[in-house]
Amino acid sequence: MTLMHHYATDTCGHLFKGAEQVQVWQHDIPALAASNVILVHGFLAVTAIHSAWKEPARRELYRSRALHHHSLGLPIFQQMVASTSSETAEVVVAYSILLSIWVYAYPEIAAEQPSLDDILSTIEVIRSSRTVSRLYREAIMESPMRVFLSPPLPAPNLKDQDCPVRKILQPLQDQVNHQFNKNAAQLLQMFLERYMSGSDHNRLAATWMASVEDDFWAHLRDHNPEAVLVFCYSTLLIRASEHECWWMSGWSERILQACSSIMSPEEKAGIDWGRHEHRIRAGADELAVSRVAI
Repeated sequence: MTLMHHYATDTCGHLFKGAEQVQVWQHDIPALAASNVILVHGFLAVTAIHSAWKEPARRELYRSRALHHHSLGLPIFQQMVASTSSETAEVVVAYSILLSIWVYAYPEIAAEQPSLDDILSTIEVIRSSRTVSRLYREAIMESPMRVFLSPPLPAPNLKDQDCPVRKILQPLQDQVNHQFNKNAAQLLQMFLERYMSGSDHNRLAATWMASVEDDFWAHLRDHNPEAVLVFCYSTLLIRASEHECWWMSGWSERILQACSSIMSPEEKAGIDWGRHEHRIRAGADELAVSRVAI
């Protein structure tokens, strides 16, 4: 009951920005959970991590509760994904979002540094959720989960001289050669420009990861240095989220460390890793300052 109370009074209002989002997690998801126990395990697992994040002195207690509810909900989710229909798509999408929050938030309270493969496996959850959303879009658009199918932010109307995004990403665009890497970098530019015009950063970061082409994703899973470099630059979006989203805390640094660890000295030299790493770290600060000024 303690976790249930904490979810209803605190956690539900700190998952995503915006009144419409709060409405979904405060009212619609608990109502849907009344007949879908998987969602109860999902939001209690997330709430336990949120409690651990807020109360470090009781971190181990809440971490064990988070693992307990996660272990109960995940097998149900895996069974549901294998037989998703228009009737169950809303529940699958809702739980996958809760699961995504859980896997993002867990390393912070566990004090873990995941490998690149662990991180990419985490993101597969987001990509699988996106696939279900596309297959059953019409059904989901009739449910409260439709808020996750709308663009996080409108396209910006910024003049070149007003937005530093192109300048920050230029070293990346000069480096990549394969078209799938260029496409992923171009998509990142569009999302960063949207970041410069508004908020809801955590949805932007997750949506970029879910939207990149399968060819890019396959090469990233194979540790292609160019694809890894594009992935590193995506931490510019994550850094924007970390300031306002508790469950994204620490992820930009985890990704940079994991990417650095996976590359050999020869691969780092081939893409001039040191220069790009410096540009990524400096660029995140530049974007934050520029966004305040716009």
